[in-house]
Amino acid sequence: MKKQKIIFYKGMLLLFVWAVSLCSFAQNITLRGNVSDTKGDPLVGVTVQAEGSTAGTVTDADGNFTLPNVPGNATLVVSYMGMRTQTIELNGRTTLNVVLEEDAELLDEVVVVGYGTQTRREITGSIANVSEENFNKGINRDASDLLQGKVAGLIVTSGSGDVTRGSQIRLRGTSTLQNDQGPMIVIDGIPGGDMSTVSPSDIESISVLKDASSAAIYGSRAAGGVILITTKRGSGAKNLLQYDGYVSVDQVANKPDMMNAAEWRATNKELGNDISNFDGYTADTDWFGEMLRTGISTNHSISLSGGGPKHNYRASYTFLDRTGIARDNEMTRHSFRFQLQQRAINDRLRVGLTGSGTLTDMRFPFRDDFILAYNMPPVYPVYNEDGSYFTAANNAYDQGNPVQNQDQNYRKASNNYFYGAGDLQFDIVEGLNLKASLYKSRFSSDYSEWEDPRNSRGDGNNGLAVRQARKWDRELMEWTANYETTFGADKTHKFDAILGYSWENNVFSSQRSQATDFVVNSMGADNIQSGNSLKIG
Repeated sequence: MKKQKIIFYKGMLLLFVWAVSLCSFAQNITLRGNVSDTKGDPLVGVTVQAEGSTAGTVTDADGNFTLPNVPGNATLVVSYMGMRTQTIELNGRTTLNVVLEEDAELLDEVVVVGYGTQTRREITGSIANVSEENFNKGINRDASDLLQGKVAGLIVTSGSGDVTRGSQIRLRGTSTLQNDQGPMIVIDGIPGGDMSTVSPSDIESISVLKDASSAAIYGSRAAGGVILITTKRGSGAKNLLQYDGYVSVDQVANKPDMMNAAEWRATNKELGNDISNFDGYTADTDWFGEMLRTGISTNHSISLSGGGPKHNYRASYTFLDRTGIARDNEMTRHSFRFQLQQRAINDRLRVGLTGSGTLTDMRFPFRDDFILAYNMPPVYPVYNEDGSYFTAANNAYDQGNPVQNQDQNYRKASNNYFYGAGDLQFDIVEGLNLKASLYKSRFSSDYSEWEDPRNSRGDGNNGLAVRQARKWDRELMEWTANYETTFGADKTHKFDAILGYSWENNVFSSQRSQATDFVVNSMGADNIQSGNSLKIG
């Protein structure tokens, strides 16, 4: 009997230990560790993420990482460009050292580098290449969204909720040259491009030249690094029709917490302020709530591609419509692109033609209207009983109705960008290739601004209208000769040389008109000639 009791107690003890260990695995932990390569060198920017959750981080300059609030029994995914991804079960561990191995297949991947291509194993500079299968999935409003968190040292930020402003890109900090304009953008070999002119669905791969040796061929323009974008080409014998799209919403993350009418009156009474002038106002207005909304973004992209033994083609169209969280902020963009390539003379001759266009309509917000929202008492209404905008002019708080400003004033721009490019390549002999390229583009912008005399922004000038037209024509011609050969035992040595000439011409023009003191305000800036103080420059 005594022996049976001992066995029973041992069984209960084992069950208790097992239950405690199970609970410990179920608890969340803070995981710390290090990631290095097979040589023991730390890897910077390695992605460390708990599988099936949003918990994730990247390694620092020493290869260290800290991942808080992770389940003790989680499965960890450690990934880095050019390395084999590892999947590791934690089993309750709080420290972890990971060694990543190079992916041999990726070493043979072709990477765009300036005026040519190389395989990864041939690259000596600091270059990162992100292909389509490694792009960020989900909602990508422009090309920069594809790279977020994908390249070590590349920082992509959005400074505001303004839908007319693109993301800011910085590569390994800031630069004192070029007024810190960020990396230089090269699209299909054409330097000086703009990411907003390329739809994310048209991009095949992106290479990032991070160090001076990699970007040296572009000179001081590349002081902040270089981003090389390669767009998609048609392939295959069958026609392929593709569509993708999304609908997303944007909401204010940190809406100011303002006092309501009762709190405002109580606070002023406590402070001893005389607010008897406001006794006749009984509204309870959330001014930020009136000026803000839920932003909606809609994107539709369709493409048709195909080809044959001697040719390929691709054509695409993308429509993007965005309404910002501010009531006076919106953007609409139409983008189209086509590409055609023909091969002849036993594939020694290749002729390519590319065309693209982007039409963008934008409305920019007046940010200082939100300062008025801070100052407007909540007892003021937005509208009078007859539906007109509420205005008051006898109290120290009164600086204008910000909702009225949003509705009656505007700053708009219509930007159009078109370009065409053609190239001809010919293989003279084995290893020797000649290429001639011609590029021409035009960017035009029509800006208009209107400050209505019926509200606080425009009443000082009795209305203000601004119209500005800008135009930028650009031409680029390039000729290159490239020679490549291998030699030595088993062709283990490679010689590659390039000789080229580039000619570029830019013509920029701008005209600006401004007028004040309007008699008729119903037509806004379109009636600028009716102003009594017209200035043209």
